Amino acid sequence: MRRRFLTLLTATLVAGGFSAALADQHPVPPSAIANMPLDKQTCRGCHKETTPKEYKEWARSRHRIANVRCFQCHGTLQDFHKTPPLTKCLACHSEQIETAKKRAPGVKCWQCHIPHVFMLHGNGYKTKTAKDLGANK
Repeated sequence: MRRRFLTLLTATLVAGGFSAALADQHPVPPSAIANMPLDKQTCRGCHKETTPKEYKEWARSRHRIANVRCFQCHGTLQDFHKTPPLTKCLACHSEQIETAKKRAPGVKCWQCHIPHVFMLHGNGYKTKTAKDLGANK
């Protein structure tokens, strides 16, 4: 089953061209995702297997602890952004964004903070993660 899924994913990327994978859109078109097994049609169902490093980073992050899901930053398949616009961050991080705009105009959060993990400024202190707090993997 996994092999069939990865074959379908590869074929979709090749058929759609690699430019789509590099654009600010989901590399697999919604029509192809609709034909995948139901358990692979969710962010978690697919990315836990296809991008395990990023998934694990998010799963152990403060965003995960706060129940921030993929679509809240990246959007849905219909309005997907590979790189989320800062407007998606405003609901929770308006003060930080305003401070950053004053201190470093034009700089995006993820230029300094590792996406999905996010480190605090200072002496390399890493934010507490779900794993640090005893949550399941």
